[in-house]
Amino acid sequence: MVKRASADIRPSGRPPHDDSLFDFVEVPATVVCATCGDPGCAGCAPDDRTNASGVIAIIPWERPGLGFFRRLWQTSTLATVHARTFFGALPDGDVSPALAFALVCETIAVTGLGLAGGLLALVFLPSLPRLMLQDPELRRLVLRGTVSGIFVLMFAMVSVHAAHGIALDIAARRFGGRRPGRGLRFGLYACGWDLITLPFGLLTTALVEGLAAARRAAPLGLTAPLQAAEAYLMGWHGLTPETARLAGRRAAYFTAVPLLIILSAGGLLVSLALR
Repeated sequence: MVKRASADIRPSGRPPHDDSLFDFVEVPATVVCATCGDPGCAGCAPDDRTNASGVIAIIPWERPGLGFFRRLWQTSTLATVHARTFFGALPDGDVSPALAFALVCETIAVTGLGLAGGLLALVFLPSLPRLMLQDPELRRLVLRGTVSGIFVLMFAMVSVHAAHGIALDIAARRFGGRRPGRGLRFGLYACGWDLITLPFGLLTTALVEGLAAARRAAPLGLTAPLQAAEAYLMGWHGLTPETARLAGRRAAYFTAVPLLIILSAGGLLVSLALR
């Protein structure tokens, strides 16, 4: 007699309810179709890529049928507010969607940071807009510096996050981890921290969920990285909590060197753009 599958397994093609973001990180069935992920599927055509390897069933950004900004915000929220759960069960998959997510997150986050800096500059330089209108050379200089700065900072932040993820895999191997790493995907999806905890994300959180939620999200930019790193090292590389903490600190030291190099190169590029 064949036993029926557990009742909490959703039929194929039906998206989960949005009662909670944890709907996107639930554990899939033990035996599923390797192509579509449906436990009742007898086998799909080779070119059917609806849910390859179960990746889409876990990460909203890689999940079909959801709107662009909804996928972006839900993935960023999971990566920041529920960092341990999200990165502890980070699935394997292509780098390209993770890279696209990182570029979008950092572009929005850095642009919001630039707007906040511009508003702050107006407090101390209230005559700057009038001077820019009167002086074409000053206007050109400010616009070029702003665009160059946003581009360089966006690239730098994506690169630093990616370097941190790769450094986690290197540190894990030095502390006994033997599994192939997913550190690059870790680092790229970690860019969601910046979208949530920088000015644009905090303003959006305050408008959508209230000031209390924004206050809770503000310090997560400092706490989420350590929580995510430890969860990833324990969940994927199988390290003990103590070893995971040591490996996480080692990875942070590894990341400091490329960070200094990227910031130095970025400063040079901005100075050249202003000439």
